[in-house]
Amino acid sequence: MPERSLIKVNRQEKILPAGRYLLTLGLVFQCLFVPEKGFSQNNARLDQLIFDPVALDPQTRQEIYTPLPAHHLPGLETTNRLSTHNEEDPQQSFEPASTSIPAITFNIEQYEEQLDAIEGDAGPFATDLYETLLDLGNQYQQLGDHETAIETFERAEYVSRINHGLFHPEQVASIEGLIESYMAIGDLGNANAKQRYLIYLSEQYFGENNLNALPSIIELADQNMANFERVMNMPIQPTISFSSSVGAGSASSRQPTPRQMAFGSLYQAQQNYVRAISTLMQNKQYFDPVLLDLEYRYIETLFLQAYRSAIIQEPDYYLSEKASRTGSRIRNNNRRNSVSYLRGVYAFERMLIYVRNNPQADPLILVNTLMNYGDWNLMFGRTRTAVEKYTEASQEAHKRNIPAQEIENVFRPTMHVHLPVLTAKPNSRDKFGIPANEILAHEGYIDIAFTVSRYGRAGSITTMDKSENVTKNIERRLKKYLRNSPFRPRLQKDGSVDSERVTVRYYFGYANNQNI
Repeated sequence: MPERSLIKVNRQEKILPAGRYLLTLGLVFQCLFVPEKGFSQNNARLDQLIFDPVALDPQTRQEIYTPLPAHHLPGLETTNRLSTHNEEDPQQSFEPASTSIPAITFNIEQYEEQLDAIEGDAGPFATDLYETLLDLGNQYQQLGDHETAIETFERAEYVSRINHGLFHPEQVASIEGLIESYMAIGDLGNANAKQRYLIYLSEQYFGENNLNALPSIIELADQNMANFERVMNMPIQPTISFSSSVGAGSASSRQPTPRQMAFGSLYQAQQNYVRAISTLMQNKQYFDPVLLDLEYRYIETLFLQAYRSAIIQEPDYYLSEKASRTGSRIRNNNRRNSVSYLRGVYAFERMLIYVRNNPQADPLILVNTLMNYGDWNLMFGRTRTAVEKYTEASQEAHKRNIPAQEIENVFRPTMHVHLPVLTAKPNSRDKFGIPANEILAHEGYIDIAFTVSRYGRAGSITTMDKSENVTKNIERRLKKYLRNSPFRPRLQKDGSVDSERVTVRYYFGYANNQNI
């Protein structure tokens, strides 16, 4: 190579890194001085969108009334069965005047005087102190003074241990008060530690695998799930590194992100749901409806765990995962044979055993379990097995003489069921904890026509009409929402499944505008 050309190449090699730094500096100044360009508030608003579908008649474009189907079994009450309180002494108890701040302050003064009187008569560890300390702690919680509430509940717990021993269930109420205050101040570590202690306490007092421990185990599992969801719903701010040496093998790249660490909470939730399921089975509570509910919660953790890498990259649209640059086909090959998928299969098989052997079970529970089993296979790309489960559900429905209208609602609903139903979808009511029957403040609508293939995928999406305030970003978001995950195919009366063209009006509003 001629010397002049060599000099030119070397200059380019020096100029390119400098250009990268200049570009980086430009981005930094944008983030600092023009924040609306560095981190788009518009995108944040898109995350808050809620899409509410209503089926339209394809000819008249009139709305077709559709009752919202219930995809889940009734919720589980997790009130701790260990809670035991002594009978109140009418001479020492009084009704709080009200919940106003002056009234709460007055109540606190009364409880403090009551504590002094009890201690003066019976000493610092008198049995009667416990109930008064509980009431005082509750007053501090109402006042929002959780630090003092924690001190008060800790004292109550200590008094109970002194009088009744280390593992007596009387102290449960004070521990529950501690958990509530720890959660209120965001101390999740201590809240989880106390919840684990409740399980240990019940097992020490009642014995291992005792049903009295079940509420504490479930509450801990739900707390683990809440911790996971809290991190996943946190916005990720863009970060910029000035080091050109940072690579895949560097120390900083090996530092776990909050989303990666959140999967530790998901794993703990999964293990505690398994523990709760095992407790019911050890006690032969096969027909307890709580068992089915726990199996579904466990299956949700398996589903999320199967998509771990994609969720870390994009928590909302992890189901739209693309093949990696290395040509990985994990979505098409590995996940459908994963441990999570197989454990989900075992869970559904267990549920079918519970329901089929329960003479009091509602036939619709069996049908819905089979439909959800089909959904499980569809979500993992096993379309043939999914159709087999849907067909089996149809056969069971007819065999068990389920009314014709209910069969129509399950297998040929006016609105296709958008999967998954076992966990919250992005831009849905479930994600923001909004009940299906709550009226939302809709801001506009988009009429969409699309084809649901026999494999449940939405395609050939066309915008038919929309309100004036619909932006391109909202329209793109809706189409991404439709393509993100499959729809449950409608099973025809002859048992066949084919592609269908549907027309739907999606009303939209924003979650942060609702009273939630």
